[in-house]
Amino acid sequence: MEILTAPYLVAAVLLATAGATKVITPIPAATALLKLGAGCPLWVVRLLGLVELTVAVSAFVVGGILPASALAVLYGGLTLVALAMLRADPGAECGCFGPVPMPVSYRHVVLNLLALATGVTAAITRTEPVDKLFVADRWLYAPLGIAVTAGACGAFLWLTLPPAEPNNQP
Repeated sequence: MEILTAPYLVAAVLLATAGATKVITPIPAATALLKLGAGCPLWVVRLLGLVELTVAVSAFVVGGILPASALAVLYGGLTLVALAMLRADPGAECGCFGPVPMPVSYRHVVLNLLALATGVTAAITRTEPVDKLFVADRWLYAPLGIAVTAGACGAFLWLTLPPAEPNNQP
């Protein structure tokens, strides 16, 4: 089901980006977890980032049930963290993309749930590794690459938008 591959790979790119930033700069994510009362050493945050990065790369390279299921599980956990942060300290920095200022919002929850759904769907349909998708029509890799890049950039920008101000006019 190649049509479902692009959203799944967008979720993998976002997970890889978040994972890489946790490995390189773990302090923002550790600070966000500390605000939830789940303080942990920086090496644990780095390890989480490494797991996220490994799962994301596996989605591209290995394909199949295991990476897709792991991606869904990770996004399920990220959804729970986002909900807990919204409850504990609405508007606090999420730390998911390192030092990029990004207050937690319901956008995080929506995006995480959509990514979870793509992981579940990819596991059910046994999405193939990227190099096996278009064996006969290799030219299709260009539009796929453009769609995945645009989707990941769009999702990232959507998350970084400041929250909308309520309109209190009659």
